[in-house]
Amino acid sequence: MDSADAAGTFGPMAGGAPARAAGRHERPARTTLVLYRAAVMAVAAWSLLATTLLVWFLAQGGMAAVLGLVRAPGVLLTSRAVGAWELGAVGAFVLFLAAFVLCQAVGRGLLRLLAPTPLAWPEAVPRPSVPVRLLAFRSARPDAFTFTLLLPSRKLSWRREEVILVSERLLGALEPAEWQAVVAHELGHIREYDGRYLTFLRTFARLMRWDPILATVASRLTRREEFCADEAAVAMTGRPRALARAIYKAAHLAPASRGVLAGLLGPGGTAGHRQAIERIRRLVVLAESGRFEEEGRA
Repeated sequence: MDSADAAGTFGPMAGGAPARAAGRHERPARTTLVLYRAAVMAVAAWSLLATTLLVWFLAQGGMAAVLGLVRAPGVLLTSRAVGAWELGAVGAFVLFLAAFVLCQAVGRGLLRLLAPTPLAWPEAVPRPSVPVRLLAFRSARPDAFTFTLLLPSRKLSWRREEVILVSERLLGALEPAEWQAVVAHELGHIREYDGRYLTFLRTFARLMRWDPILATVASRLTRREEFCADEAAVAMTGRPRALARAIYKAAHLAPASRGVLAGLLGPGGTAGHRQAIERIRRLVVLAESGRFEEEGRA
């Protein structure tokens, strides 16, 4: 990827213009929202088919049912398969509900278990238009991640609260500019609706871990959204090298094990480290494009 390609990917931006770019990012990421909603509908349809097939195979005798379905797939559209479709729909609904409840339970559990402390919002990062809690927690892992909680409101409805958690291990390893870039990166996830949709889709894929297609969809979306959050962070701070250094430090200090939640290194583990190299390369190419005045003093 050359400098022109990288700059085009991250959008037009004159040196010293992070504030104007941040204004553009304040608008809802409609493309991502449409993509997520389409992904949820596709995953719902696929999970219905997958659970129905599972019910059919179990009810019809396992491998013999597989061979029979290969020879005559149209049997699923006959009255014989109505019961399987009904049980499949119930199963898919239960899995969707379980994924949603699990996401909310994990978020609330983390706040109780980690007992995080509030952090001051970085001055160089524009404040979001939605409620966001920026918190630090004790951990030996250099990590940062965000999630969305649904909380009851006074009008018998629900309100969303975005949470950004940053480990003290990561905080201690970062310079001020790098810390600001990390917060901007996590804020980019919030503006891309990742706390609502990506966390849910990843959780749902884990519940249906026997289905490799869902795992692939979740992995591809995670990769895409890490790049999008990097773009948003650069637009807000104008410091691609600062974010690249932060990602490098997190990858250098992080253990090889895969994390429970998607954090600064995306999926974590070996895949997260490989992805970090690609992200750093993109950020460095962008920094060397000469479009950012502050990078000359980095």
